[in-house]
This record gives sequence, structure tokens and C-alpha cells, in this order.
Amino acid sequence: MLVNHERRLLTKAAQSTDGCVSVKRQLDRAWPGDHSRLCNLESRGELVWLGEQAGPHLGGTFSKWQITPAGLEKLGAFDHRGA
Repeated sequence: MLVNHERRLLTKAAQSTDGCVSVKRQLDRAWPGDHSRLCNLESRGELVWLGEQAGPHLGGTFSKWQITPAGLEKLGAFDHRGA
């Protein structure tokens, strides 16, 4: 069963053209809350981590994940239940 933030993050990845979702490191070098949520989805096999990369602006670092077939299946099963 998916909780709201899991459904939101998997949907964001599934709807993107490359199947990816990313988060930007904050100015104080901390990650936003979604970073740990994405890591949790990765640990369950619903996302795969693609790594970190510098963004187009100075000081911008992004961490990026791609949805897996298991993540798409989990999202589809949730959507089909009408929830």
C-alpha cells in the first residue's frame, strides 16, 4: 500500500519523459525530506538511483532516480484500486 508521498514521487517519475525524479541539495548542503523518501523507494526496488550531478547553476547539486518496472507495477496496482 502506498502512502501519499510515495504515490506522489512515483507518479512524478512515471509521468516524466525520462521516467526520472530528482531533488536539489539545499544551500546549507542538506537534502530536502523527499531525498530520504526516494531512498526508501529505492531500497524497496521501486526506483533505481542514477547518482548525483551538478545543476546548471553554481552550487546546485541534484540527486536523481529512475522508476523501475516494480515501481510502475506498484503505482498501477494502486491506481486500479481507485484510491
